[in-house]
Amino acid sequence: MTRFGIDVNDAAVRDALADLEDEYTTERVEVVGSNVEYGVFLEFGTEKMQPYPWFRPAVREFKLDPEGFITDNSGFSSVEEIPDADTLVKTIASALESQMEANVSAVSASDRSPGTHPDHPKRQTGNLVNSIEAVRVK
Repeated sequence: MTRFGIDVNDAAVRDALADLEDEYTTERVEVVGSNVEYGVFLEFGTEKMQPYPWFRPAVREFKLDPEGFITDNSGFSSVEEIPDADTLVKTIASALESQMEANVSAVSASDRSPGTHPDHPKRQTGNLVNSIEAVRVK
């Protein structure tokens, strides 16, 4: 499985997550990703192929505005509606899953990732889209 992590060293992200953590505590752990081996090559590119990022743009959007990201990619209109910590973790994982799938399916390179070459060709990524999922591991 391709593995990436969310870097929470950014002060604004830490503060936003700390505010959420004050209200919620849980031991639930979810993993979001894909078991498609070529996912990492699409994400970072290769010697012969421009990057086709799908994971990092979702993480970047989450880091910019965690609460907005959650509400934009879930059925909740506010974080306050989320009843408990387990539901919060599941909702974040589902929101990341949803955004990653949207990134893979985007129509143009500029929709996929700012800074990606605009002439980057559309790739056949149906297997990748179908493989992205959030899985509870604890």
